Amino acid sequence: MTLLHRFASLLRRWIRGERADRELHDELETFVAMAAADSVRDGATSEDARRSAVLDFGGVEQVKERVRSARHGAWVDSVARDVRYALRALRRTPSFAAVALTTLALGIGVNTAMFSIVNATILQPLGYDSAGQLMRLTAHYPVGPLQGYRLSMPEYLEFRQMAQTFREVGAFAIGEGVAGGGSGAWAGAVNLMAGDRPLRVRSALVDEHLLAALGVRPAQGRLFEAGETDAMASRPGLGGPPVAILSHELWQAAFGGQPALGKTVLVDGRPHDIIGIMPPGFDVMDNRTQIWLPIGIHPVIRRTRDNHVIQVVGRLEPGVTRAAAEAELAAFLDNWAERARVKGHVPTNHPTMPQDHALRLQPLQEAVVGGARRSIWLLQAAAAFVLLIACANLASLVLARAEARRHEFALRAALGASRGRMVQQMLVEGLVLSLTGAALGVWIAHITLQSLVRRFPASLPRTNELSLDVPVLLFALLLSVTTAVSLAVAPSVRNRFKDLVLAVKGAGRDGVGIGRHRVRRALVILEVALAVLLAVAAGLLVRTVHNLSVVDAGFDRSRMVTFSVTLPPGSTEGGGRVAALHRLIGSLDQLPGVEGVTAMSDLPFHRLAQRYTTGAEGHSNADGRPLAIVDYYQLVMSDYFKTMGIAIVAGRGFDATDTTTNDRAVVINETLANRLWPGRDPIGRRVRPNLRAAVGTSDNPWHTVIGVAKDVKEAGVDRDAGAELYLFIEQPGPPIDGTQQWVTTAPKTMNIVLRTSLEPSALAQTLERSVRAIDPAVPMVGLREMDGVFDESIGRPRLLAQLFAAFAGLALLMAVLGVYGVLAFMVAERRREIGIRLAIGATRRAIVALVLKQGLAAAAGGLAAGVAGALSVNRLAASLLFGVGPTDPVTVVAVTVAIAIVSVVACALPAWRASRLDPLVALRTE
Repeated sequence: MTLLHRFASLLRRWIRGERADRELHDELETFVAMAAADSVRDGATSEDARRSAVLDFGGVEQVKERVRSARHGAWVDSVARDVRYALRALRRTPSFAAVALTTLALGIGVNTAMFSIVNATILQPLGYDSAGQLMRLTAHYPVGPLQGYRLSMPEYLEFRQMAQTFREVGAFAIGEGVAGGGSGAWAGAVNLMAGDRPLRVRSALVDEHLLAALGVRPAQGRLFEAGETDAMASRPGLGGPPVAILSHELWQAAFGGQPALGKTVLVDGRPHDIIGIMPPGFDVMDNRTQIWLPIGIHPVIRRTRDNHVIQVVGRLEPGVTRAAAEAELAAFLDNWAERARVKGHVPTNHPTMPQDHALRLQPLQEAVVGGARRSIWLLQAAAAFVLLIACANLASLVLARAEARRHEFALRAALGASRGRMVQQMLVEGLVLSLTGAALGVWIAHITLQSLVRRFPASLPRTNELSLDVPVLLFALLLSVTTAVSLAVAPSVRNRFKDLVLAVKGAGRDGVGIGRHRVRRALVILEVALAVLLAVAAGLLVRTVHNLSVVDAGFDRSRMVTFSVTLPPGSTEGGGRVAALHRLIGSLDQLPGVEGVTAMSDLPFHRLAQRYTTGAEGHSNADGRPLAIVDYYQLVMSDYFKTMGIAIVAGRGFDATDTTTNDRAVVINETLANRLWPGRDPIGRRVRPNLRAAVGTSDNPWHTVIGVAKDVKEAGVDRDAGAELYLFIEQPGPPIDGTQQWVTTAPKTMNIVLRTSLEPSALAQTLERSVRAIDPAVPMVGLREMDGVFDESIGRPRLLAQLFAAFAGLALLMAVLGVYGVLAFMVAERRREIGIRLAIGATRRAIVALVLKQGLAAAAGGLAAGVAGALSVNRLAASLLFGVGPTDPVTVVAVTVAIAIVSVVACALPAWRASRLDPLVALRTE
């Protein structure tokens, strides 16, 4: 109501002001008429009498201004008149208005979009109560690039028992890992049947302590209670029915917002009772979780120290600092085994062997943002450079426009307008322009954010929180006001209102422009320098993406289509998951256009290292034990190496004979062969895979190495290939009742890969029918080309390269326009001089050289400053580059040559126009 009352008050004041202006005008005209009548009686003509009366009175308009300024709230009327005048002035110069608005909209738009990302990901705290008290506990290994790794269940339980600086500590699991007991495996997604439509939804397995640590309260229902998340309550056949909590978004999608508490849904074919609905937008570490399930750790996993599958989050006690918690953790690591009263492999403060590790604390927000922080700040800096270039370009336009309006300012000053009054008018004009540009910029920011989220949904953290909220809009407003103040007042800073009588007379044109030209040349140098800096950074990032694209990933990803299926226990008949997968592959192999089909547990490019402790015959580690750390286990089916195009560099791959023999066979990659038996032939040697940790079997039998495969870039093409071991899940177990039996070693989720020349869209319906024939409740998920999987793995570098390229393109365009505008304006101002030069014998080639010299001098200064800045500033982005250095000479030279060529083109047109001047016409005009 207060705002409404103020608006009504302003409206009444405006209406009364209009009426008062009319009354004042009538009153003044009456006084002038009375004075003129007296002069007429004295013999003067009516025109002379009115003129004399007005002069004696001091001017009608001047008196009006003095009376208006004495009224209450006069500044409102003054600003309103300036706004109307500004709109009329912009309408009279549509070209200037269009260029200025476009420049402002682009500059403010990209900065608003980038600040929205900075605000949502870095500045805004996570959406938990007292989010600053939340810490993540991670494992760090001395060997391998494992930073921020997961914990084993014993480590988590022991830390919970020992920690005194934490109010609550909880655990969750997302991604592949063993749930223990049989063939179950954790997955980051589950099959959900709510009604008659199967869905594939992202899941998180949590214990009741995690939700308490996060401080979340359900929007409906309740959270997990004590005992509901342990193995006896959540595993099938061991206790009561499982329970589930849905996200607000999944509840809306699956149930349409209708009551869902107490209803039962099928999760991987098992019934789960819905006990709660989370608040809108709630998530766990930016995993976009849609359903929360009990973690259900099997008793075997509670004792397994080399199965690192748990992510741990804790909430500090009130008043406890991070330093205090880290000191407590350091004390634990010094004597962990004594405190926990255990023997064997425990965390240590000083890890020395590959299987040893330390534990570290990290604020939860830092863990969520991760390595994206530097990329985000660099994007904001690049956007700020674009805004600086836009401001410099706009400053040149404003200065040129102010020179064109010198006659107008002179007349206003001659009529009595004060310096402050004219500065106010220019400031209002700048605000009108900047606020309009800001409104367009906010719209551009909205479109930009939508495009980024749609094209790169997983390349930046917390993208679901991106929005143009109040802080972002205030940032856009601040940019617009700052731009208006700095640009609209620019002409007055140089004391432009002093010698205005000369301007009225048309004098002084040739003697006052040196300073103006210097300012505009300095602005051009700034624009070109910033454009060079952005262009070099964009070139380095584009080369990074190219280098990543041509890295040998270890297999042929062309003409390859993939999708995933999840086959929970009990959903298939006739031999379990392996038999079902075998039937699916057999049916797909018969499709026209399909050259090969296989299945694998994990797709390349996105894998997290598993670091399974693996026995190896004839190998000993630093402490003398025959154990090695294997980064990846890959579970595969028939024709895997042939279909994937992975070369076998020694021995052979799996074949049909391995499905009929009791001898267990494995294939290892080159890195693992060199790690286990450097300089020796690995074929025929034996390894003991950690099947208990990897696939939940009850024993770890010996396997014979039958082949060595080429290294595959499992964690990404920018990472070193880790040690990898391939297990053939179609190998049978020992005979039971005279019949060979498959050991159920297939994970719930397997990725099907087809080598085909057909597009995924052409295969979609056929593939879905084949999957439904195996199990109608199982959806086909993530149908795409393998090139799409690769593109996702380099999504962040590609995002950076594209945005920097866009920013560099905008910067270069504005810099070129700046160079062209300065030269064009200089030629227009020096028409008389150029005409004289031509009249006294100067050649047109000399005129072209004269203009080019001035334009290229400014461009060369900008190039030199930009290259120097790029060589120093781009070192900050060294960690974002791949296969190219921050001072790469090829990129720097290419950008310099390109911008030099563009600058020559921008200077050539004004120079050519200057040489075409007719000296007689130019001199006659002057």
